[in-house]
Amino acid sequence: MAPTPVTLTTRPPGGIAPAGRAPLPAGPASARPELLPLEDGEQYRFGFDMGACIGCHSCEVACAEQNGLPEGTVWRRVGEIEGGRFPDARRWHLSMSCNQCLDPACLEGCPTNAYEKLSSGIVAHHADDCIGCQYCTWNCPYSVPVFQPDRRIVTKCDLCKPRLDVGRSPACVDACPTHAITVEKVVVADWRADPSAGDAPGLPSAAITMSTTRIALPDGLREASASASDWSLRPEHPHWPLIWLTLLSQVALGASAVAGTTTVRVVAAALAVAALAGAPAHLGRPVAAWKAMRNLRRSWLSREVLLLSAYTALAVGAVVVPALTIPAVGAGLAGVYASARLYVVPGRPSWDTPLTVVRFFATAFATGPLLAGHVAPALVAAGIGSAATAANWWRLSRSTDQAWWGSVRLELGWFRPWTVLRLALLAAALVAAVAGASPAVVLGVLLVAEAIGRWLFFVTVVPLNMPGSFWRGTAGSHR
Repeated sequence: MAPTPVTLTTRPPGGIAPAGRAPLPAGPASARPELLPLEDGEQYRFGFDMGACIGCHSCEVACAEQNGLPEGTVWRRVGEIEGGRFPDARRWHLSMSCNQCLDPACLEGCPTNAYEKLSSGIVAHHADDCIGCQYCTWNCPYSVPVFQPDRRIVTKCDLCKPRLDVGRSPACVDACPTHAITVEKVVVADWRADPSAGDAPGLPSAAITMSTTRIALPDGLREASASASDWSLRPEHPHWPLIWLTLLSQVALGASAVAGTTTVRVVAAALAVAALAGAPAHLGRPVAAWKAMRNLRRSWLSREVLLLSAYTALAVGAVVVPALTIPAVGAGLAGVYASARLYVVPGRPSWDTPLTVVRFFATAFATGPLLAGHVAPALVAAGIGSAATAANWWRLSRSTDQAWWGSVRLELGWFRPWTVLRLALLAAALVAAVAGASPAVVLGVLLVAEAIGRWLFFVTVVPLNMPGSFWRGTAGSHR
């Protein structure tokens, strides 16, 4: 889906700052009168000189102190990039925070409209509107927004807006002893025409979201360089409530599609209700789940919630009024499509493919029809799902980028026993069906296989990110 143009606003930034942080008075030590005012067509951005950075992490400390961040939550990170061969080898450092993108992916997908592009260019986050769904952390190719456990919401850098409002530099800029970090103005039209100055080894392309951070690369930086965190490949969080939601809603849809009896319609309705009932457990603020439909214009998550809720209501109604089965299936198909599209984001390469949509629908029609005793179409759908998984492995393995091949390495390496078990269960389901086993037995085997597959879907995804450090592995704070 093409990014929706972002409208700059002057909405008061209520809720964007941590509790207790107040605007600071102007002071002679860091006053920057040239930062005020912005001309039409300009916005603020960070500048970073990689050749000047010594990796002291003063910027990280200053950011955490300025914003009252708890241990484990970081808004600015210092990564390491290595290049060359012994004895002519070098290490450089890359300090990065929010890039205040022209087309911010976090804003694009947020279901509650908690993000806003201010007239200063700052991508502000309104904490009062955040429900902690973490969809923005998947969308951002730099993994900038982070889940803050003590507040149960996502938080991010706002370029120290209270300081900028009085002409002062952000805390990280003031703390840098080598002046490697700066804050400056950028002409938006010029940057849109050529954002290449925002590219650096180990970083996702600036063109994905029109990242505005200007990076000055050192003369000695070699093309054959790599992030120091490339050695560290870690599984992601399984997101159990999302496994529950996606799997049950898809089984329910498959059942509704072939429901010819009241019993099957009752089972479909029960599964749909159970799926929605467990979904809010994924949120940091479950009591605010009602806010999730605020951004139907842009967010696939908002659309998923609306469509799956409509499907559930119609599926329940179909128990009493069978004629509602057809509209229920229509809403269910749209809901599962929205659910799949939610994961098709550039920030997660292993998900960012139409094969994700194919796999979600394959799960629905490999399981649901078995509830009505239809074995043959279920096995065909299971085969299509397995082929889509294999095609995705092939697609990812062709790239040298860790965010691509790393997912295959996790699934076929770290989690090989589970992958083998899933394949064995699929084969067992086929053998059982051919041997004349009851549909209930085949369904039980396939459900276990699909549950393992959905778990692998979440834990083996490797996000795009900025380079991390050798000792801390992948940069960022993950729940």
